[in-house]
Amino acid sequence: MSEETLKGIQESLEDIKAILLITGNSSIEDAKKRLLKEGSEQAKIYDLCDGKTTQEIANAVQKSPEYVASNVSLLRRKGLIKTVEREGKKVHEQRF
Repeated sequence: MSEETLKGIQESLEDIKAILLITGNSSIEDAKKRLLKEGSEQAKIYDLCDGKTTQEIANAVQKSPEYVASNVSLLRRKGLIKTVEREGKKVHEQRF
C-alpha cells in the first residue's frame, strides 16, 4: 500500500472514532452543545476551524498562537476537529 492510501485510511478511522466518541446515545448537535459552551473562546475557535491555520485563528480571536494551539488540541481530543496538511500548511477543520 502506498503512503497516500495509508494516510486516507488513517483519516477515515479518525473520523469514525470521533463520531463514535461524540454520538453515543445523543445527536451530534446535542453532543456539540454539551462539549462547547455557547459564547466561549473554545466555541469561537471551533467556528473558525474551516481550513485555517493556528496563526490565522489566533489573529481572528486576537489571542496568542500558543493559546489557540492549546484549545485546538482540546477540541481535537474531544473529537470535534481534525488537523490536516493542505498545500504544505497544517490547517484545522470541523468534523461535523
